Amino acid sequence: MSNPYWNGVQKAHLTQEQVTAAWGRRGTPHSLTAIAFVNRAFEIYYDAMQKIQECPDQAQATLMFKELRDAATEGWGFGISDLEEAFEHLHANRGRWTDGETKNYYGGPNKVFHRAIVTAPVSIVNFMNAVDSRMSRLRTIVQNFDHQTRELARAQQAGDWDRVGKILGEIKKWGEKAKPFLWFAPRAEARVGMATSFAGVLSQIHTGLTIYTRSRQAGFSEGMSTAIAALRTAVGWVPVLGSFYGKAVELIPGLTTWYRGLIENRIRQIERASRGY
Repeated sequence: MSNPYWNGVQKAHLTQEQVTAAWGRRGTPHSLTAIAFVNRAFEIYYDAMQKIQECPDQAQATLMFKELRDAATEGWGFGISDLEEAFEHLHANRGRWTDGETKNYYGGPNKVFHRAIVTAPVSIVNFMNAVDSRMSRLRTIVQNFDHQTRELARAQQAGDWDRVGKILGEIKKWGEKAKPFLWFAPRAEARVGMATSFAGVLSQIHTGLTIYTRSRQAGFSEGMSTAIAALRTAVGWVPVLGSFYGKAVELIPGLTTWYRGLIENRIRQIERASRGY
């Protein structure tokens, strides 16, 4: 199936005049909320497709594309059960929605649509539930990132370089787990002012750590300043990872404010530690 909505070329959008099914018809209680819910799903998909297409890291883009399309094809049964079929229905009807099958979406503060209960098309509810599931997994990764950056600052302050290495490895591992879900942040601006891919950030972390470790093992004092500078550069990239997570979780109402404060605080801690304060 191919149409401009599914391909991410055009963002689908419904008005009340374009819905002939009872759930969105004028006069139906909460019909405007249902339409807003549907349009939010369309927006999520379109914005994700646009960002994925802009991603400079093809491997990462492929992971994100697969995860997004998996979410958009979750659904089963007869009729219009997933977002792919919803776009097909909309395209076939020239932008009008006629299907009347519905189910309930149960929102909340950590959901992509926070209204408590919305009655909307089955296909749209299935997609939004699939997105919620993936954002829940991303939230777990965010929490792990919080823990690891705390530990990183402590290890630096204590001069425990073996521990620093292990923590950076953990950050890389969890960062890899996050990559398929970063539909909303496929690129970030590095501190040195150059655009970088997520994979590039992880590479820089390990390059810096490797230089430092080898210099320590070699015992060459003349290389220590370079090695320490490399490690500090690598550690300086850690907050950049935070920007990926932060942009991704902006989708989750109520989490953004908390997360932004968390990252800003961690950046200050890491910068103080890297300067030896």
